[in-house]
Amino acid sequence: MTDPLLITLADALANLMVSIDMTDDDDVDPDVCVPWFEDVAHKLSQLSADDRHRLAQVIREVADREPDAQRQTALLETSDHLGLEDPDDE
Repeated sequence: MTDPLLITLADALANLMVSIDMTDDDDVDPDVCVPWFEDVAHKLSQLSADDRHRLAQVIREVADREPDAQRQTALLETSDHLGLEDPDDE
């Protein structure tokens, strides 16, 4: 069983990132939001490999529940964008 706190935080983080990413460049300047994403990725890179893989799994579960196909695809890409599953971790 997964901790409800982890599920809620992963859902909120992934959906916030997808919402920002899917927003028109005229509404959210990419030069402003890219450093936000880089900061999040850096902080998550400090987790253990097991924790990063678990977070990636929870984000995939969030994506599986997403009814909108475009958002689902973007959610599935979130783990890669955040560097959560580095093949060198294996």
